[in-house]
Amino acid sequence: METYLEKHERILQKEIHKYFSEPSRIYKSESGKRLQIISPGTLNLFEGPDLLDIAILLDGFLIIGSAEFHKKSSDWISHNHSTNPNFQNVILHIVFENDVKINQNFETLVLNYSDILEIVNSKTNNIENNKFNIEELQNFALHRLLRKTSEAKKLLLQFGLKNTLSELTGSYIAKYEKKKNRHKYSSETLAQLIENITQSFAYEFLYKIENNYKININDSIIFLQKYKLSNEGAHLRRELIINSFLPLALALANDEDRINLFVWYWSTTALNKYGLLSRKFPEIPQNYLWQQQGMLEYIRQFGSQNNVVSEVLKEYGFAEILSFYRLGKIPIDYDS
Repeated sequence: METYLEKHERILQKEIHKYFSEPSRIYKSESGKRLQIISPGTLNLFEGPDLLDIAILLDGFLIIGSAEFHKKSSDWISHNHSTNPNFQNVILHIVFENDVKINQNFETLVLNYSDILEIVNSKTNNIENNKFNIEELQNFALHRLLRKTSEAKKLLLQFGLKNTLSELTGSYIAKYEKKKNRHKYSSETLAQLIENITQSFAYEFLYKIENNYKININDSIIFLQKYKLSNEGAHLRRELIINSFLPLALALANDEDRINLFVWYWSTTALNKYGLLSRKFPEIPQNYLWQQQGMLEYIRQFGSQNNVVSEVLKEYGFAEILSFYRLGKIPIDYDS
């Protein structure tokens, strides 16, 4: 098997970038914190950190910043990065060997090169599209979820949980009724669903999250997927979860619940394929829910922004709305 010692760092950077295109994978940093790579960011071919605008979920905090790769952690010192202002925004140091502890305000992630080779060499990972690639798709999926969560947070601050749940459910149902290729529900059935929503398990689930009850997030969402809110089908119920209940839950959640909600979003398989997405993006799989959400957000944005994390996320003002969102800064609790 080929070893990383035989390869140039530029090649290894590209392989790691591809490896990070599976957002449901969970790591543990060298400081013992739970870490997910939500978006691998953009490969930097010029001076500065190797990955720009990488999005990580660190013990429940979503942080956007830069990442630097070295074969050994001591290379950070030998390359004089500590005194280089271009590296002040690094939030993650990725290495194969952690031979020296670096006294910097970032997390260190040690990877196994054989795991990277296994993913990089698999056919399912080598997906390209003339509009965007699979790594950029994660950016769109992340943006879509954060956008909906921010909208839910704004409503919560104004109206409280019950009214916000009714508002988001009613708003989605109104859009659903306008869809051409949808299951035909009667107006009475849809109206009853909206009316019943604050007496449903969905409300109970959100109420428990708001009040920090100890619950199993995954089991609760599985229950939501299986049991009817009114007289709706499984597809509509899944749409309500992703468009209404999940954003609300993220806006309400504590750190531990938020981690598990993100895990659900990035690891849940798609219920069925969208014909629209199959026609527009025939080479992009719809194996996971986040892949569908990313394509839908791409359509919404019309591809006007190539780097969603670095530009659109900043413009939307998530850092002002969401307490768990950081730009280029490890949470204060972790500074010591």
